[in-house]
Amino acid sequence: MGDFEGRRTPLMNLGVQVSVRVLVIGTALASMLLMITNREVASVYGISFEARYSDSSSFRYLVYAQIAICAAIFLSLAWACLAVRRGGLVFALFFFDLLATMTEISAFSAAMSEGYIGKYGNTHAGWLPICRYVHGYCSRVTLSLAMSFASFLLLFILTVLTASAARHV
Repeated sequence: MGDFEGRRTPLMNLGVQVSVRVLVIGTALASMLLMITNREVASVYGISFEARYSDSSSFRYLVYAQIAICAAIFLSLAWACLAVRRGGLVFALFFFDLLATMTEISAFSAAMSEGYIGKYGNTHAGWLPICRYVHGYCSRVTLSLAMSFASFLLLFILTVLTASAARHV
């Protein structure tokens, strides 16, 4: 009975890894699409301005990081299938999962700080909050950040799963 469980574990691990990777791609794509399509025009005291994600380097970084993460995780799907057959590939898979996790949390953190300034401003620097004027824009940024954080959590779980698989090889 122990031998059967030993052969089944890598395949079950592969199924979980593939599922989590697909979820990561979905949440990262959702975050990216919400941010890219986010645009709103507002008028404050007769002055019209447009809020776009591309006006903020932090939001652009989030979008580019999501694109890179989606590409890396998509490529790692095939790599994960190969790693089940060849144990030496698991550490490389762990390394790239860890790199994607760190990229995700850094992009999320940068975008979150920019969102915080947009919502609450910075009185010391004289930056006023803009969310009361472009409420829809800020709501979509919040949704994008929530999807980005969900992507981070899934990547963290994936990294732990891959580390566990690497330990057993």
